[in-house]
Amino acid sequence: MSGFDGEVCVRYEAVYRRAEPACGERRLLLAVLEDGVRTFLKNARATQGRAFNLRREAHAWLTTEDRSDVFAFENICEALGIDASRLRQRVLGEAFDGEPSALH
Repeated sequence: MSGFDGEVCVRYEAVYRRAEPACGERRLLLAVLEDGVRTFLKNARATQGRAFNLRREAHAWLTTEDRSDVFAFENICEALGIDASRLRQRVLGEAFDGEPSALH
């Protein structure tokens, strides 16, 4: 997997992390978002076992447009001022070298 050398996370942090401390809620949302993205990228090519289950769960979280959960990907992105569609495309593209359909 070409993308999990931390490159996406480093670029993400450079753009979205602030020099000043964020409020507690913002830090929590950012931590949830980072964990979801890192979990997906780390396990993106897994085909079995725990890694596969983590990948499947993270992929479902990244790709659903359901906003019923306070920690839904779309809600977190909106609260942080992040374009959810753009971030989703970048994460999926990074994980699959531009082929997000490889997961399905």
